[in-house]
Amino acid sequence: MQNLLRTYRKKTELSIEDVCHLLSMQDCSTLSRCERGLRKPNLEIIFTYHLLFDVSIEKLFESEMKYTFRKIDKNIDPLLEELQKQNSTRKVEARILFLRALKELIDKRI
Repeated sequence: MQNLLRTYRKKTELSIEDVCHLLSMQDCSTLSRCERGLRKPNLEIIFTYHLLFDVSIEKLFESEMKYTFRKIDKNIDPLLEELQKQNSTRKVEARILFLRALKELIDKRI
């Protein structure tokens, strides 16, 4: 999976050291590994790139989002089947409705 952290940083001509400085990071190796997709960035790094480059988090991690959508989509139907076997309660029905709506949303995005 490849994120777009480095791509957006390069568009602004900021160096990785500049971003590390803004984050008060002593060592840039963590950020470098995040940009190369070798490590998952923490929330602080994600939010920093989002703010610095005025790009949505979803756009920064397009491939990861698509992977997650496919993973959830693959698992929704078995979960729905399991829920439908349970006694019908308000809570179970609410979960089923939520999952059906989520499936529709994901189907539009995949």
